Amino acid sequence: MGDWLGGKLRLTCVQCGREFPWGFYPQCTVCAGALVEIEYNLARVRLTSSGCPMDRFFDLLPLMSRESIIDGGDGNTPCFHARELGRAIGLDKVYIKDETKQPTLTTKDRMGALVVAVFRELGIRQFVTSSTGNSCTSLARIVSRYPDDIRMSIFVGDEFLQRLNWPNEPNITVYWLKNGTFVDAHEAARWFSQNHPEWVSERGFFSFAKRESLKTAYLEAVEQIPEPIEYYFQGISSAMGLYSTFGAAQQLLGLGRIARLPAMVGVQEETCNPMVRAWERGAERMEEQDIIRRPHGLSKSTLRGDSRMVYPYVRRAMVESGGFAVTATQEEMREARELVRQTEGLDICYTSAMTVAAARKLAQAGRLRRDAVIMLNITGADRVGQPSPMPHYIVERDGSGWTVTPADPVRDVGVMERVRQVLVEQNRLPTDTRIDSETRLVDGGLALDSVGLLEFSLALEREFGCHISENELTPQHFATVGTVADLMRSKITREPAGAPN
Repeated sequence: MGDWLGGKLRLTCVQCGREFPWGFYPQCTVCAGALVEIEYNLARVRLTSSGCPMDRFFDLLPLMSRESIIDGGDGNTPCFHARELGRAIGLDKVYIKDETKQPTLTTKDRMGALVVAVFRELGIRQFVTSSTGNSCTSLARIVSRYPDDIRMSIFVGDEFLQRLNWPNEPNITVYWLKNGTFVDAHEAARWFSQNHPEWVSERGFFSFAKRESLKTAYLEAVEQIPEPIEYYFQGISSAMGLYSTFGAAQQLLGLGRIARLPAMVGVQEETCNPMVRAWERGAERMEEQDIIRRPHGLSKSTLRGDSRMVYPYVRRAMVESGGFAVTATQEEMREARELVRQTEGLDICYTSAMTVAAARKLAQAGRLRRDAVIMLNITGADRVGQPSPMPHYIVERDGSGWTVTPADPVRDVGVMERVRQVLVEQNRLPTDTRIDSETRLVDGGLALDSVGLLEFSLALEREFGCHISENELTPQHFATVGTVADLMRSKITREPAGAPN
């Protein structure tokens, strides 16, 4: 092994062991994209007991100079013994790390500050990303502080535009896929960075700045919980938070701060659970059968249906810690969200509710001891009534590439909103009726009968100028507003709709 960079850390490929100089190296240039991981010089680590997370845990974060620290007002969130919730789900020592107290109500605020700090230290002045809302909102909050210093371009899918919550900023550009999904937005962002090399792709899970930032919630909780944490629960998408927490636990173990690793428990929703599918098969790698081609669900921040590139790393974290992956059903998530509201007075998002639902299910199945020390990372709450930026550009698929045109706020309406408007008008619903992708059309929810569905389909044909065949009038396509939107998108883009998986 080479010398420590700045006496502090090493950047090393987890596969071939190649070391890199201090810089933005998300993946190894030799090993077909293997992860470049950070190793810290534990002999020189000194952790403080106060201050912003970047200052307190500076020796375990990827910054070389304390002058690069950004105090984003994030972190130092409460962590408390949820006794009433514990009694309700059959566990005596449930601790909630309450990330709803972050500035934008999400744990991703930890990420926003560190990513911008790292980019500025490395001289990166413009980057491109995609998001379902939380990470971009957190990044935008910090990027907007430096209008002359750094620029961000964001690609966002149709139904997620309103989950971007900040006023228009001069150094932030929004590219909206009004007919596209989060998957489409991710692909378009990658296409953009490949065709505009001056814009750095922030690389999601493979960005060490993003990964390392999220572990600070656990580092704080270790100091706040009076007993050793035995199980760490978190709702996951690419599982950056879970993977970085595993790394943090290894570091604290090496420092003698903890005696054992907590078991890493990753939770996914039944409608978007590719990692759980691979885990339950006992697979070391994710295969085609595990992928969710049209991800949808209540948990808007975890709709990543293809995690093939990151699953081996996340699996290792779960295996080596004695943890596992588990699915929560939508009904379990709804019940868990209400249960937390009733017992602890917290209004949490569905991603957070997944963790509670999983702990409850595992306790009822006897897979958790009643006296086990459980940490639930309640990663956030929904932002309601917050401003959203106007999109600057509309992005639409064009063969193997994409076309980009200036946005027109009068002309450009997304597929989800068009479906919603048709549904409201056709059924004479109040104009302020809350409808999202998971609003059920049959079997509960709006409970449309066969006549109502037929009239709805005819109104959709008029709105979108297309024909809905008898074979497409199925429960699969008309189960929820989201499945209808997917059907309409497939007609607009001339792709086969298929049945949601």
